[in-house]
Amino acid sequence: MSITTQQTTAIMPFTQTDLQSAGAIYTTAQGFLDKYRAKQVALLAKAAANGDKLPKELDDELMNWQVSAKKAVKHVEEQRKPFTEKAHAFIKAFTAVENALSKELYDPIQRIRNTSAKIHAQEAAAAKQKEQEELAKKQKRIDDIAALENQLRSGYGAYLSTVKQTMLTVYSGATLETIDEAKEAINAFVGGTLTTEAWETITLIGDQDLIDEVRTVDKFTACANHFTAEVTKYAEYLLELIPTRLAELEAGAAESKAAEALLKKQQEDAAAVQLVAQQKADADAAKAKQAATVTIMVAQANRDVEAPKAIESYTITVASVDGWRAIIDYYLNNAGTTADALGNVKLDQMRAFAEKQAKATGEMVEHTDVAYEPKYKAVARATKKKAA
Repeated sequence: MSITTQQTTAIMPFTQTDLQSAGAIYTTAQGFLDKYRAKQVALLAKAAANGDKLPKELDDELMNWQVSAKKAVKHVEEQRKPFTEKAHAFIKAFTAVENALSKELYDPIQRIRNTSAKIHAQEAAAAKQKEQEELAKKQKRIDDIAALENQLRSGYGAYLSTVKQTMLTVYSGATLETIDEAKEAINAFVGGTLTTEAWETITLIGDQDLIDEVRTVDKFTACANHFTAEVTKYAEYLLELIPTRLAELEAGAAESKAAEALLKKQQEDAAAVQLVAQQKADADAAKAKQAATVTIMVAQANRDVEAPKAIESYTITVASVDGWRAIIDYYLNNAGTTADALGNVKLDQMRAFAEKQAKATGEMVEHTDVAYEPKYKAVARATKKKAA
């Protein structure tokens, strides 16, 4: 039965005569009440004066009062019944309207909104997953490039060290008979150049496209200029030590203290170059990661997606044993459960605790195998009433 039909069949408005008649009946009933209350007070006083054991005449008088009061009640009920039944019909009709509005009409709308909210939540989760995958892909590329650049720096440093070691070997291995040849050989390194062949022999392990991005002409030019300056400076330094080496040889010294000092310094310089290269690679990777993260955050903020904001609850999915370990650690650190009671706590209860904490405080278990899925609740929005 529709709301309109219920209103037509159930509601019969009170007439002015109905209201007057009902008022007169209520006045009569009130008069009965006052009369019987006064009589009851008098009877109770007489009963109290006689004690617990009543004389038959007083008991009969009390019984007659009860019979009369029952008749008065029945009379009032008969007189007011038409009006109270009509009032109950009013209540029933209004209740039917309220139920229809709050359940029959409201629930289908709410189901539609709940379905929409679920779709929004799924789309938001999918978008977030896609963004995370894109960020991970960019981060991997950044890390791979940083690793290749580190390989290139290390390879170049090793080659430069080899060339310097060659000059040092010539210097330290010179004898009285070969000192002039050693001087000539070291002098040949002055203005030395980094050849393309030597540059290409530096081994890089990784994706070829990324290798091509790392092994660039600009980097070759920079390394070549550095190579020429370093080997020239080192050769000139060794040439300055030739007279010292000659004096050592003439004195019969088989080993050169200067050569030992040079070897130690060369090793220290190579370690320093490697450290600087690693620090620069780490800094470049961190800067690139931050830039990629900001790009994703800006894109996420600019997405034109209107998703419901009210989160009703969270559901946690645990994908591995390590994920469960993270859940257990979180429970032990936050639940406050005693050691005696811990034996009765199940894993699902620990997960439920983490779900409730996420809703209550926003705090979540941070682990790659622990995923939170929000459940959004569509809520009615308040609207401003227009002025009549």
